[in-house]
Amino acid sequence: MKRLEEYGKWIMALMFAIIVIAIYKTFDNFSKIAEIAKTALDALSPLIIGFVIAYIFNMPCRKIGFKLKKSKFAFLRKRSKGISILFVYLLAAFLFYIGMRLILPALYKNILDLYYNIPKYFDEAVSTITEWQEKNELKLIQLDKVTATNALSSVLSNIDISQFSKYAQGVIKLTSGVLSFVIGVVASIYMLIEKERIINLLKRLCRLIFKEKNAEKIIETLGKINQIFSKYIFCLLLDAALMAVLATVALSLLGVKYALILGVIIGICNLIPYFGAIIAGASTVIITFITGGPTQAIWTGVVLLVLQQIDGNFIGPNIMGEVLDISPLWIIFAVTLGGGLFGIGGMVISVPIFMGIRMIAAEIVRSLEARKAARIENEEKYE
Repeated sequence: MKRLEEYGKWIMALMFAIIVIAIYKTFDNFSKIAEIAKTALDALSPLIIGFVIAYIFNMPCRKIGFKLKKSKFAFLRKRSKGISILFVYLLAAFLFYIGMRLILPALYKNILDLYYNIPKYFDEAVSTITEWQEKNELKLIQLDKVTATNALSSVLSNIDISQFSKYAQGVIKLTSGVLSFVIGVVASIYMLIEKERIINLLKRLCRLIFKEKNAEKIIETLGKINQIFSKYIFCLLLDAALMAVLATVALSLLGVKYALILGVIIGICNLIPYFGAIIAGASTVIITFITGGPTQAIWTGVVLLVLQQIDGNFIGPNIMGEVLDISPLWIIFAVTLGGGLFGIGGMVISVPIFMGIRMIAAEIVRSLEARKAARIENEEKYE
């Protein structure tokens, strides 16, 4: 019986034909395809959630398991995988409990308080700017209090705070989304336990479809891309969490009102390379100026600048290591392109995707250069 790899060209041609037909049918009957796709995604949502959780938790599980394998206790060495998975999930459950019991209620109260007091703070800020300009006989910003207040009211009217209140207070009943999440968590545990078997199965399929040399190259390249992507995502989340905690503590020490909200915003924005720090810093300074005045806003800006320098020069490099060995210009390009195409989510994951594409492109260029060098060498040999 011939090996499957001998039919590789026919399989690739068949796959290409299927893709072309699928694209044609998609545009020919887009509404039904979209409905089917939505139904399929809804049905597979627990597995998708499980895969995302397992992918994020894989790195800490692997590192803890590696440490346990070096333990002098035989019990820990033999059960290193199970113990590492159990520890990571217990830690995640503890942090989730802390967040739900302590952080979420405080954050909820802060958001409601800020929402209902924004008009008052805004009026005070406008009055402060107007009085300062009149006192110094300057007109840097032309402000009309009535117009500005109406504009703010128009913005606030588009925010339905009652819906947020329902979610935060648990008024809305448990839905299938919660069930999907629970199933996803359970599925993620089994994915981590069966990780080696799943990877080996995919490698076997790759070796069956492609020639041995090409299959090994594909496996090696995908392994490198996976290593970059997984480390980047995990380290990015860890760095964002650390920045959220540090910023919250620093702003609280400065007496900044709504320090918890601002700290969370800084942590979330820190997921976006370069632009996130600028957006978070500017937003925090503006909100601090509105709620605490110009002096506190200046001190807040200084502290945030120091924190960003610490993160950029010490925390980030120590967490990321060499994973971001890429020019800042390319990072800005990737973030801009990812944000333009896929929004905030695209800005977050654009960098590792770009690094993966760059790695594949580099491999192709090296292969073409090697072939060209070999061809030139052969031509010179027979001259």
